[in-house]
Amino acid sequence: MEKVQKFITKYLYFIILALSIPAVRYLFVKGYFGVSDDLHIGWLYEMDRAIKMLQFPPRYIPDLSFGFGYPLFTFVYPLPFYIAELFHLTGFSLINSVKLVFGLSVPFSMFFMYSLLKNYMKEDFSLAGAVLYVYAPYRALELFVRGTIGEIVAFVFFPLIILSFLKLTSEKRSLKWIGIAGLSTAGLILSHNIMAYMFMPFLLLLISARIIWLVKDKKAVVLNCLKGLFLGLLSSIYFWFPAIYESGLMKYDTVFNFYDHYPALKQFITPYWGYGASVPGNYDTMSFYMGLVGVVVVLLGSILFFLNGKKFSKEEKIFLGWGTIVSLISVFMMNFRSAFLWRSLPLLPYFQFPWRFLAMITLISPLFLLTFSKFTKLKYIPFIVIFAAIFFNFNYFKTSEYLGRMDDYYINRYIPVPTASSEYLKTSEEYLRLPKETQARPEKNLARAYAINTSVVLEIEEINALDAKIKTVSDTEFILNYSKYNYPGWVVKVDGKPEKIISGLPYGQISFLVPSGEHKVEVEYKESQLRLIFDIISLVTIGVTISLILRKKGDSTVL
Repeated sequence: MEKVQKFITKYLYFIILALSIPAVRYLFVKGYFGVSDDLHIGWLYEMDRAIKMLQFPPRYIPDLSFGFGYPLFTFVYPLPFYIAELFHLTGFSLINSVKLVFGLSVPFSMFFMYSLLKNYMKEDFSLAGAVLYVYAPYRALELFVRGTIGEIVAFVFFPLIILSFLKLTSEKRSLKWIGIAGLSTAGLILSHNIMAYMFMPFLLLLISARIIWLVKDKKAVVLNCLKGLFLGLLSSIYFWFPAIYESGLMKYDTVFNFYDHYPALKQFITPYWGYGASVPGNYDTMSFYMGLVGVVVVLLGSILFFLNGKKFSKEEKIFLGWGTIVSLISVFMMNFRSAFLWRSLPLLPYFQFPWRFLAMITLISPLFLLTFSKFTKLKYIPFIVIFAAIFFNFNYFKTSEYLGRMDDYYINRYIPVPTASSEYLKTSEEYLRLPKETQARPEKNLARAYAINTSVVLEIEEINALDAKIKTVSDTEFILNYSKYNYPGWVVKVDGKPEKIISGLPYGQISFLVPSGEHKVEVEYKESQLRLIFDIISLVTIGVTISLILRKKGDSTVL
């Protein structure tokens, strides 16, 4: 077996790439495929548009809502789109850029899970756990049924965050791991804020347990863990603080009611697979199957753990005990009896779907291979798990249909500029909350600027999809409407002097008073002062975090 361990170590990257192929094979098909969240193609197009207008970080995108735009990336996790945009800027199509993010998430999450498990198990068991992590049915659901780019990327960061805080709560600690903890925490927040909110309490539970029962120098370790967490929070503060602060400017609503999306227990163990949706009741056309291999590993692993406790070190007991607690809590949170918590805990209704806790089950399942690794007679278990995980689950990693659609289809479907396509008119923007002053969504494309019931001569020079210069001539003062939502960041100047903006009706559009006579009007979107402060904080913190990671080995010890 020693030869096997050495072989895995030597050829690890090639092995991971090879084992990833069955999971990503359908991504190589030309065009896009049927998933519920194909709107991400349109969102990437909008980020590209915003960046090319030199808006960075992109927040207000120009074209949604019949050209009214939307502060999309104020509220929607931006990191997966940043990564996709890098591919797009190098020449890949929008679709292929998104598919590259999907595809690369598999080997990277496998590698980080392997790196985490390697702290507790030999190479073969660690590799088996990494494969189990990737080939969980829920991962297939995220890739080929829902197509949720943010949640897919979040799976990359879960094991890396755990690994970094394991290092910070061990005897040997370094500045490098403070930096990795900070950067990976920020990565998770920017990948999917809901997943981060779900995961962080469990992480804090693990950190606390290790500090209480393992660490001698508790004060120093607590301080280093706080440094890692604060670096993560500050690196991503440009996103999460405005998102929380400015959510008060939006109407409180969520399209999905969590009461409708509790899976029945039988759905966790029934190998049904569908490409439909989560619906009220127990007749979903989307699967919540945990996977036979994962369930067996967790159940048998738990039994071995509780029957042979003496075989495990205190650190291993903490690790497995934590995994058990996370599993039980996750199952409970997916049961309707947890409704009182869903009603009471802040922001929890924004999770929308209780079955999202399957992500935590997927994360925890590989940890229980640690129990099998303690028994020499079970030395072939890793190879059985690798084979079984791929054999029983790889068929879930496929598309429901080959649509063969290219970029233009998704742009026309989700971007109603210059005019709305018939496909767009059939599509509701269900994920987008309206500003409070908005009484109704626009129902057609309007002129960039217009006046109501007033004789006005307008000459409009569109600087880009957001900004414009307007010449007005009128015998009387009038209200000028600009077809974008009134939202922090917009600046209006009349003859070079700032003009107060109000929300016009019924769309909550930018409206302002223009005096009689001839005037030059400028409308421009800028980063607000508050956001700019947080942009700078994040930028500086990211720089500090990266410098900690890149420090020379001799200068990396935490004192």
